[in-house]
Amino acid sequence: MPITIKNQNEEFLLRVAGVLIKENKVLLHKTKKGNAWVLPGGRGEINEETGKTVIREFAEELGLNVKAARLLWIIESFNAYGEKNLHEHGIYYLVKSVEAEITIRTEEFFGLEKEVGIVYKWIELQELHNMKIYPRALKQLLQNISEDNEIKHIINTEES
Repeated sequence: MPITIKNQNEEFLLRVAGVLIKENKVLLHKTKKGNAWVLPGGRGEINEETGKTVIREFAEELGLNVKAARLLWIIESFNAYGEKNLHEHGIYYLVKSVEAEITIRTEEFFGLEKEVGIVYKWIELQELHNMKIYPRALKQLLQNISEDNEIKHIINTEES
């Protein structure tokens, strides 16, 4: 059961996402109708370790076998995605592919869940500053992933 708490006009959710970088490009996705990009992932579930959540989400959405290499960031987003009263705790992992080879496509593509309408794209890291990405803190964080295993905790307030 996904971890989401709602009342009349407020919502809290736990989202777990993975940072998959190859050839100086990061994999992002958006809904077919949306205009903002996010890292691949999904809702954490009750009694599921977040490292296992990110592995499950990559398998379900892309058919990719990944491992959660290490925890990068915990981002608390208020007014997440520009939606007033949406509070999201995001757990972000650096993920590595277990597959020998990953195809880097230049065009947008659909994952396995076509009915959901999620579009994926490999985006050059230096192009992120020109894009609408949530949480916004990711633009800077993705440029500076440290090798020192430091876990960062970020408070992020999105404006609608």
